[in-house]
Amino acid sequence: MDPADLAKIVQKHCSTLDIFLEHRPIAKHTQAAFDQILPYVDANKKVILDSGCGTARSTLLLGELFPDHTVIGIDRSLVRLNRNALSSTKGKREAKVDTDKQSMSNAPSEENQRPFQVISSNTILVRAELTDFWRCCLKSEWDISHHFIYYPNPYPKKNRVKKRFYAHPSFPLILQIGGKLTLRSNWEGYLKEFAQSVKYAHELYATDSMENHAQSYLKDATNGPVERTDKSIAFTNFEKKFDDVGEKTYELQLRRQ
Repeated sequence: MDPADLAKIVQKHCSTLDIFLEHRPIAKHTQAAFDQILPYVDANKKVILDSGCGTARSTLLLGELFPDHTVIGIDRSLVRLNRNALSSTKGKREAKVDTDKQSMSNAPSEENQRPFQVISSNTILVRAELTDFWRCCLKSEWDISHHFIYYPNPYPKKNRVKKRFYAHPSFPLILQIGGKLTLRSNWEGYLKEFAQSVKYAHELYATDSMENHAQSYLKDATNGPVERTDKSIAFTNFEKKFDDVGEKTYELQLRRQ
């Protein structure tokens, strides 16, 4: 999109975040889900967020790669979360063992109706609205070391640009959460605009004497995204599909410096 238009959108959201939050109470189901997972979040471990995790392929892999962290995958769809590999395997096994009981009722099990699943000792899946979950994280002052946003191509149509992460009113929350921020996509332009949005946020914060949540990301934002060349692990089903057909994918890493 036009750089001037993007700058206007980003800087408006950064300057009016308090107003946006004031008129948007945290969704009750998200607050309830957040409260329910607290007993499973080890206070001695740093937290990794996997936002918009879908069927949680990435969350499961991150849990294995970071055993000394608590990895939390967040998605708004319980249906997608219940399609994660471990739940699917468990469902098939239970169906074989208890077919008679399954046939008595078509209702989902109580476990699958909960807003969260504890997948392993350090991996949790939770159904929640991202903006509201991020707010809960900030209020609880979690020590978040990494934030992954792997959904590759959100809202490509121009008339829905304000639903993209960097053009949404909640974009400043992503900067406030902190940690190493990693995004991947087959759409290089999306990642470039995300990086550019960090720079626009920095410009506003610097001139308005606001707390500058973008400054520490500025160096990597200036460098922008790079082509993803290491295809040894496809973190999402999207990446696997792109890798299988030889389509290029890109990564944007923003480290606090």
